[in-house]
Amino acid sequence: MKSKTKNIIRNILLGAIASLYNTNAQASDCSSEPLLEGLSDKDKQDAVGALKNKIIRNVLQIKKNGDTKMIAGHRSHMSHRSGGGGGGGHYSHASHYSSYGSGGNSRHSSHSSHSSSTTYSAPRPAPKTYKTYNLGDRTLKSGLYGNDVSKLTALLVSKNYLNSSWITMQNGYPIYNSAVVSAVKRFQKDAGKAQDGVMTASLASELESWDASKSTLVLGIRNIQYNSSIDLSGNDVNELIALLRSAGFPPDPSKLKYIGNKAIFTEDIETAVKLFQAYNGLTPDGLVDETTINKLKAKAR
Repeated sequence: MKSKTKNIIRNILLGAIASLYNTNAQASDCSSEPLLEGLSDKDKQDAVGALKNKIIRNVLQIKKNGDTKMIAGHRSHMSHRSGGGGGGGHYSHASHYSSYGSGGNSRHSSHSSHSSSTTYSAPRPAPKTYKTYNLGDRTLKSGLYGNDVSKLTALLVSKNYLNSSWITMQNGYPIYNSAVVSAVKRFQKDAGKAQDGVMTASLASELESWDASKSTLVLGIRNIQYNSSIDLSGNDVNELIALLRSAGFPPDPSKLKYIGNKAIFTEDIETAVKLFQAYNGLTPDGLVDETTINKLKAKAR
């Protein structure tokens, strides 16, 4: 009777110890603790016999030698580490980890969604400078220089409003100087515009499509030379005749010819030019170039 009572008490104690071991276990590796220590060999054999290879509540396994192995400690431990205050063991940890991972994925998903929904913005182009301006990008006026002024002066030359020798440079680009202002004003007059000497984008477009035969020529825009096969005429020839008269070398009025109101550069005018050149130390070739014109203007004052 004593032995039976003793066995019952021992089994109750083992169950209680197993329950406590389940609650306080920290890891599966802390497995071998002699819970049967203190029992006599006979009692230990009885306990092992009763519990040998049995699993108590899926927590405690009793080995043959009486040692114990915790198989649910990891669950309890990880439950503890996961911050949970209750049971659930590894499942609780897995749930926690899954929740954490899900949260992480949720954040990642949210970030991805945010990224994918963000409207793509193309990088802003670099601000333009005098080196990169195209004609029409800005309003041009006296004192400016740059790539757009270069394009403008080339147009003015091609449309017979400017002589390339009148162009001055700054930092490798033409300046919108007084000669350019005058050229723009002449174009504006021919086009029926207000003559302010300012080149706008719309005015530049008109200049590009302008018929050069309609341009009002001024003396010096082109070189003038007699050609028996071509009637060279223009306002610049009218201006030349006036300068020759002022300088004291007038052509014969009776031999002057016109196309409309524009004088033709005749052989008689060429003779007057040669005489002027000869008397003023210039080569008497009859070519009306910048040198001859400047000398004429100086004498005509």
